[in-house]
Amino acid sequence: MIRPGIVYLPDYLISSYPVIHLLEAVQISKSFGDVQAVRNVSLAVRPGEIIGLVGASGSGKSTLLNLLAGLLDPDAGRILLDGTHVTGPSGQLVAGHPQLKLVHQEYQLMPNVSIRENIAFALRYYEASWQTYRVDQLLALCRLEHVAHRLPRQVSGGEKQRTAIARALAEKAEADQPRVLLLDEPFSHLDLPNRLHIRDLVLDVVRNENTSCLLVTHDAADALSISDRVGILQAGRLVQLAAPETVYRLPHNAYAARMTGPANVVRAKHLPLMGVKHAFHPNAEACIRPEYIHLDDRGPFGGTIRSIYFKGPFSELEIELTRYVRLTLIVPQTQGLAVGQLVGLRLAPEAVHWLRD
Repeated sequence: MIRPGIVYLPDYLISSYPVIHLLEAVQISKSFGDVQAVRNVSLAVRPGEIIGLVGASGSGKSTLLNLLAGLLDPDAGRILLDGTHVTGPSGQLVAGHPQLKLVHQEYQLMPNVSIRENIAFALRYYEASWQTYRVDQLLALCRLEHVAHRLPRQVSGGEKQRTAIARALAEKAEADQPRVLLLDEPFSHLDLPNRLHIRDLVLDVVRNENTSCLLVTHDAADALSISDRVGILQAGRLVQLAAPETVYRLPHNAYAARMTGPANVVRAKHLPLMGVKHAFHPNAEACIRPEYIHLDDRGPFGGTIRSIYFKGPFSELEIELTRYVRLTLIVPQTQGLAVGQLVGLRLAPEAVHWLRD
């Protein structure tokens, strides 16, 4: 994603410099009894970068964040911040690291003090004048001035989320000590306007606060829209990590395809019905995104409309080709279309992406 205010070097210059890793996980694993929550995960967050990790419930997202924040000890592997080992709770009196700020999905705000006081609590050891200045700055950055004197139970979920982020940012990062903001499901349980507020806030924070960000979510739409790289967590494993466009258009497997948006996962034996010739095993799987399927009266194959779902700017059609194969496609409008209607179809040349696993 191209973000304003960030200077991007051409590839020929980038390749001549070593990649700088701010936060790095090297083959970390964590189990709870017989449950392997995180399995041999390696990833690195670069300065000024936003990484979004997407996974289903139980895929290890929250456990991975707690490991990265120094709140859990890994069973194997190591975690480095700017090249220095991050010590887990077994090795220090107070768990965590001052440059690794984890915002939990439960917000963890103090219920009986105001939004302003919740933020100020993180600055309780600073001079009063600096504390007031910094809290005012964060209230403005997080768009919380209008609720500054309310209690947490008197504000919306989005405002609670922004308060938790403001509190995590309270101790301003120095130029030589950049910080990593770790967000656990920052968009969960929020309506669309508040989701957009949080998305814009994350971008503002990375741009203005000398901060990198790693967020985990089960909703890929948010991660795809703001992340520089997107990772897919499946059963504790990081199965893919790449640019958002790559993860969406070239998913590693069926799980990655379905986690990142609407996907038609079709077995190879059914593709000849659509005019696709191939030499793959009959049970091999391919992903066809709905936007690559087009209505065409003269198309090489067709089917019957079984469902029409209005989605606002577009509609989804569910087309039955045979009793075993149904495809989802999107159309800008449904005028002249009806359930039970026979329609012709064609695939875009780049439609078929073969999946692994």
